[in-house]
Amino acid sequence: MLTPGFAANEQDHNCIPVLQLLVREFLKKGIDIQIVTLEYPFSDQPYLWHGAQVFPCNGQNRKWLKWRTIQRAIQYSNKILNSPTKPITNHQSPITNQQIHSFWQGWASYIGERVAKQYGIPHFTTLMGQDVLPANRKHLRNLSPERCARLIAVSEFQNQMLEKSTGFRAGQVIPWGIAESEIPTEIPLDKKLDVLGVGSLIPVKNWDKWLNTIALAKTSNPNLQAELIGGGPEQNRLEALARRLGIEKNVRFAGELPRAAVLARMREARVLLHTSDFESFGFVFAEAAMNGMQIVSTPVGIAAELGGACDDSEAELARLVLQSLAINETLLPSIHYTMSMVAEQYLIAILR
Repeated sequence: MLTPGFAANEQDHNCIPVLQLLVREFLKKGIDIQIVTLEYPFSDQPYLWHGAQVFPCNGQNRKWLKWRTIQRAIQYSNKILNSPTKPITNHQSPITNQQIHSFWQGWASYIGERVAKQYGIPHFTTLMGQDVLPANRKHLRNLSPERCARLIAVSEFQNQMLEKSTGFRAGQVIPWGIAESEIPTEIPLDKKLDVLGVGSLIPVKNWDKWLNTIALAKTSNPNLQAELIGGGPEQNRLEALARRLGIEKNVRFAGELPRAAVLARMREARVLLHTSDFESFGFVFAEAAMNGMQIVSTPVGIAAELGGACDDSEAELARLVLQSLAINETLLPSIHYTMSMVAEQYLIAILR
């Protein structure tokens, strides 16, 4: 596997959680996983993660280190592909073929394609986010029908965005799933938090719209209690905006929390409000549904597929929040896909 980042250790649960969950499912199925990370963790030392070997290139997201990072990734890939291949143990006939799988249509996919051609082995790429948008033209402009057949989108919404950008569609759509071990056994009957927001405090998440929506909803519900979980460069500016809107007593900025704490907080909240400008999938929607939350969102990712109430207008989003809060019932966990199902779909896709 080639990826810009991966968990730095077994306690690092916040770095691309969906990728961690997928790798763990592959490991359960007896697959030998070797992971090359381009940028993160910021380390030069290979390490084991739940039995998977990880080779960090320590690119540190620095442009001036890009050439060195690419060369290290190629060297690690050569080392891995020249090593003996362990068979997949849970199939009737042992499978020993090698595959390269990259995440994001970017430098990871560039390296994957280069190494795959060198060794004559299959290479697939999972599209992960804004890599399908026109701004990524450097890595989209050379796509061909054959290459797109080896692309995997994580939602139909994302695949439509790819088609708008390039005229091509990914060969397959495989959504992310929930780890069965994380599905709650019970949901609290009395939820004290009205509205929750979760995500990095970065411009694409459009937290201005989130705060403006809360301010509009407050006019009808002065005691509305909301919380925003996440850290990032926008935090100070957003806290100042909350004060200007007069909602500093209604909104708590919780900062970045461990993944387990975020899931626990979801079980205590009634509505997930998400106002991002773009989501390829929006794993936060699946997590919220799993924890019995109602979803109000801009029309991105899988929000609508999960039955979420979607709109772009702040006034309409505020109305939908109030409408959701008026529903006086506790929702059960809603699970559309498990990560075990996702891993099986990947195996069908890449081993056919």
